[in-house]
Amino acid sequence: SAFAAAIGALRGLREVVNLAPAVAMQPPAPPVFRRTLPLSLSAAGLVSQPMRMMLRNVAHHPVRSFLTAFGMSLATAILIVSLFTEGTMEQLVDVTYFLADRQDATVSFFEKRPREVAFQIARLPGVLNAEPNREVQVRIRNGHVERRIILRARPRGAELNRIIDADLRPVVLPESGLAISDMLAKILKVRVGDTVEVDLLDSERRTVSLPVAALVEDYLGMRGMMDEEALARLLREAPMANGVSVSLDKNRRDEFYAAVKAMPAVSSLALQTASLATFRDAVALLVTTMSSIYTGLAAVIAFGVVYNNARVSLSERARELASLRVLGFTRGEVLGILLFELALLTLIAQPPGWALGYGLAWIMKTNLAGELMRVRLVVDPAIYVFASAIVITAAVLSALIVRRRVNRLDLVAVLKTRD
Repeated sequence: SAFAAAIGALRGLREVVNLAPAVAMQPPAPPVFRRTLPLSLSAAGLVSQPMRMMLRNVAHHPVRSFLTAFGMSLATAILIVSLFTEGTMEQLVDVTYFLADRQDATVSFFEKRPREVAFQIARLPGVLNAEPNREVQVRIRNGHVERRIILRARPRGAELNRIIDADLRPVVLPESGLAISDMLAKILKVRVGDTVEVDLLDSERRTVSLPVAALVEDYLGMRGMMDEEALARLLREAPMANGVSVSLDKNRRDEFYAAVKAMPAVSSLALQTASLATFRDAVALLVTTMSSIYTGLAAVIAFGVVYNNARVSLSERARELASLRVLGFTRGEVLGILLFELALLTLIAQPPGWALGYGLAWIMKTNLAGELMRVRLVVDPAIYVFASAIVITAAVLSALIVRRRVNRLDLVAVLKTRD
């Protein structure tokens, strides 16, 4: 009996040894998955299966998705800067030539004359309104910093030559003291209430100290401004004028020109239309060229980013898309899975692109601010819409090219590809 028991133990040990490799080769038990959210809150009830496939692919490639969206944002920002530059020049023209200096012509004299000369000019044929103005060359100084400017005086209630602030409202000059350009105040490092030294360079040459009574944010050049009566007291003379701004009847301009030519005291006649045309000719070429370059660059960036992302995604998912075609998906459905991802990234990129564009416009506005010209930081909402429209159009053109590649996908060759 002992011998039989030993034989039985050996047989059991042999069976255990023979079964051990089989147990070791068994695959591990699958993990246990649990639903985190109730079925009513899952995405399955909100989006379709192709949309979930698209979202899953975006989540699986976060770096590539971020770079694609960032590239589209940069394209939008470049377009906003381009359109801002063109639009701000038009705003500069509107403020300068239609809100501030609204005269049709300016008559200048060889020598200063009593301001009653405006009544003489007003009686010329075709003149609807006439306003005298006085200009004096001065040197303004604060410490060791100085600039040579024109000190201009206007009568109270002037309608043709107005001073417009940053809010596009007329500025009333103080009865005493000096109003200067905001850029000039920054150069001289003065504020309202500070005193500056003014060297009078016309007639009686002397130096006076004047308080800064107001700052005006103008856009062309730098200037000082005073009330007509205050400048007359400063110069120790009766109110004088060395120019008259006039508003003309368009139908009688030729008569007015002939009458001005017959006046020996007139030195020149400056036409507002000629000045505006000269300004446009000087700025239009620069603005048009820069705008065209920026627009083309942004379109190329948008097209290249979308096309590159689509080609990479198509190369990576060719087998998956071909399998969907074999399973019964139409070409449009398969193409939608590929292009919905790019459409989503393009739309997501627009708000950051608007913010980047506004920031770049602010940088350009700051860098353009100089002694000769400044611009306003006004980005019209239509600029955002137009910039996004151009970027989306470039993305659509890129998608159309990718569509041809998807339609010509060789299903048999792709399905034969080994993993």
